Amino acid sequence: MAVATLDDVVTSLGRPITETTEVAQVAQWLGDAEMQIRLRFPDLSALDQQVLAYVEREAVVSRLRNPDGYQYESIDDYRYGLPAESRRITITDEWWAMLAPTSRGSFYTVQMSSPLDIIP
Repeated sequence: MAVATLDDVVTSLGRPITETTEVAQVAQWLGDAEMQIRLRFPDLSALDQQVLAYVEREAVVSRLRNPDGYQYESIDDYRYGLPAESRRITITDEWWAMLAPTSRGSFYTVQMSSPLDIIP
């Protein structure tokens, strides 16, 4: 089950989601986003849960804003482009970087070796 919820998506999207079909889509897409993340980071409990919810939610909101995957819209002299990734649930490189667990320890890393490692 996804960390982000329908209510999270509604708040971020800025409009209600009440149609049964759209509610089901959001639930499925949240699950799809989490599945993609789990494939890269199997232990979701090791991730920052607030960041995880953000990434799941924003991936779904991106899809909701462009459900048919239009890449360009043109009206007279006006032209607007959308990324191709918006045709499916996509975790952007920026979001992957946010999810990546990092060591929040000190700036320096100390590597220990056994005395047996230096004996020829």
